[in-house]
Amino acid sequence: MQIETIIVDYIIAVPEIVLLLGACVVLLAGAFISAKSHWTYVLTQMVLLATLYLCIQPFTGQAVELFNGFYISDDLSVLAKSSMCVFMIIVMIYSRAFINSYNFPRGEYYALTLFSLLGMMLISSANHLLMIYLGLELLSLSMYALVAMNRDDSVSSEAAIKYFVLGAIASGFLLYGISLIYGLTGTLYLSELTVENDMSIGIIAAVIFVVIGLAFKLGAVPFHMWLPDVYQGAPLSVTLLIASVPKIAGLLLALRLLMDGLQFMHEYWQQSLVVLAVLSLVAGNIIAIAQTNLRRMLGYSTIGHVGYILLGLLIANKIGYSAALFYTLIYALMSSAVFGILLCAERMNYRLEELDDLKGLSKNYPWLAFLMLLLMFSMAGIPMTVGFYAKLNVLQALVANGSVMLAIIAVVSSVIGAFYYLRVIKLMYFEEGNIAQRTMMPAGHISVLSIHSLMVVGLFVFPQILIDLCKHAIG
Repeated sequence: MQIETIIVDYIIAVPEIVLLLGACVVLLAGAFISAKSHWTYVLTQMVLLATLYLCIQPFTGQAVELFNGFYISDDLSVLAKSSMCVFMIIVMIYSRAFINSYNFPRGEYYALTLFSLLGMMLISSANHLLMIYLGLELLSLSMYALVAMNRDDSVSSEAAIKYFVLGAIASGFLLYGISLIYGLTGTLYLSELTVENDMSIGIIAAVIFVVIGLAFKLGAVPFHMWLPDVYQGAPLSVTLLIASVPKIAGLLLALRLLMDGLQFMHEYWQQSLVVLAVLSLVAGNIIAIAQTNLRRMLGYSTIGHVGYILLGLLIANKIGYSAALFYTLIYALMSSAVFGILLCAERMNYRLEELDDLKGLSKNYPWLAFLMLLLMFSMAGIPMTVGFYAKLNVLQALVANGSVMLAIIAVVSSVIGAFYYLRVIKLMYFEEGNIAQRTMMPAGHISVLSIHSLMVVGLFVFPQILIDLCKHAIG
């Protein structure tokens, strides 16, 4: 009976096992295959496709606890893991040419991305605080190495050091909060933390430490300092990765800790999230206006979007959690497409670093400019794009919860944010540029990018499918 239980545990955890073995194979292949060979890329995509297929299989509608309760497989983890695999496949497609042109060690690069995905998947299925910490560290260490991959670039090295130092501080806060929780409750199982405990000063302090750790990882104000620097300094393909897949993992980290573990303390962490959400919305959108570097502007806009995600979380009910999940998935969709455009331009030797580099884009690359226009509209929350529904869902949840003032602040900050998104469109369509020569766009890249970007319109027409999926996953 015990052997049967162990076998069942390993069968359900097969996606993680395959991903781990695949990452090791890619790492070894990188050491033995020629640096110019594309086999490491092919192997990586095969591992990702196999993991995606295995992730979808256990979609049974029932939560199953494995490995003595450390690991949980439920609809939320299945949706999160599947989404992460899909976005990771897209990220790899966009990044391939960039990685080749910069001569990054391909085996190490692809293996680190797979290890980071493994960390995110462990967070998604964590039912124990140590499992969460293990997944978070695996993700963080992989990301630090990826940001520092371009060692000859001083800006990239500086970003990696900042990311590492501030990330270590965040891990320290989170670990200290977890230690306090264990000392005061005697358990690290999230399902056992939901039992009503004595509301001592110690447990409140523990919750505050956990929330600070979460805010660092999500990049919420005032713990956002690392985010614009990393967006600007990291290799563009790594920025694309950081701006998309880990955002889903960050939300799952918050949901596992706050919804599954500390729901009984929601009156305490709600107040902290209100402050973090308002500061992120206001500061992120206002500071983004002053930016002249495109990647820094996108970094600060991310902080504004984190504010919206926190608004969904602080409602502390299923409607709010599902709204936050829907928002995060849509944000990952939009953000990865925007950086896909920057990588496409990079392939044509047309670097989009400063906002002024966007001038005249519509005359030389009208299709690329049109896709960027759609994505900017969607990020601003303008109707006819799915970004509108993402914001509307959160606002409806806030109003239904009686938090009208927070909804008003969110709307005003969105109007402020629309300024810098529309400025991008103005530069592309109404300013003269300095592009000397028009280059042929890479057919494969632009095909994937077009389907990807046009989904912001397609999902506006049929948003209910994804909304229902998010509600079902939250339960």
